[in-house]
Amino acid sequence: MKTLLFNNTSGYHSGCGKVIEYLTNRYNIDHTVRGNIDRIKYDTELFAQADHIVINGEGTMHSDRSVAYQLLDILSLAQEQGKKTSLVNSVFQRMNLSKKHVNALQQSYISVREVMSHHFLNDYNIDSDIHLDCSYWIDVPKESKPKQDLVIGVNYANNGISDAFSDYGTVNIFKEDWNHIVNTLRNAKFFITSRHHEMYAACKARCPFIAVEGNTWKNQALFKTSGIHIPYVKSLDQVSDCFIEIKTYWKEYQQSYSKLFDWMEQQPKL
Repeated sequence: MKTLLFNNTSGYHSGCGKVIEYLTNRYNIDHTVRGNIDRIKYDTELFAQADHIVINGEGTMHSDRSVAYQLLDILSLAQEQGKKTSLVNSVFQRMNLSKKHVNALQQSYISVREVMSHHFLNDYNIDSDIHLDCSYWIDVPKESKPKQDLVIGVNYANNGISDAFSDYGTVNIFKEDWNHIVNTLRNAKFFITSRHHEMYAACKARCPFIAVEGNTWKNQALFKTSGIHIPYVKSLDQVSDCFIEIKTYWKEYQQSYSKLFDWMEQQPKL
């Protein structure tokens, strides 16, 4: 069986690279089509030769994005040609799905990363499984890193949040290797981020964190899926107060983080 993967996001940052690594191994991918572009371009001959079309849904299926509907059109075209179709590792939010696209999704295997997207699809009578983001399942060998009390995602160091803290380290998922980030967080007591994959790196490292809400519900929806109370904030100016609350009630929150990390380790893989 020849398999073609759409939305290869590996060039975006190191977390996306791990998603593509996992999907390539999981589905024995023969060829990929570049993602993170407004207009999808692909080799029609490779498409014709493929038996299975797999779409990596990350970063696409929300906010009525044009690229989302392009991918759903590809899903529909593949089914018209008798191909197996799968859309995985996805969020679904703020999408107005047409009858054609609903039908395409109903005939595909669908896996979303959290329960809120699962409920969104249920409203269209579309079945979906729930699996953690694929980056989580890549093994990360342990490496020695300096001990740090606090690490902040590099985007915060450039947006004023660091002014409220001192003696902190940073990670940059756009410039640093995934293994380096996970091992940095394995040796940190706490982490602050709004990046979805940086949050997953913290979970992989079992490092407690504050997640700032991103462009979809994907961060806080992880907590809703687990049923475990983990604090998150909607804006940068709420981070300091949240951090103080967690420190004040650390014993209780420490148990919640441990429960979350244990729960994630027990989840089935895609």
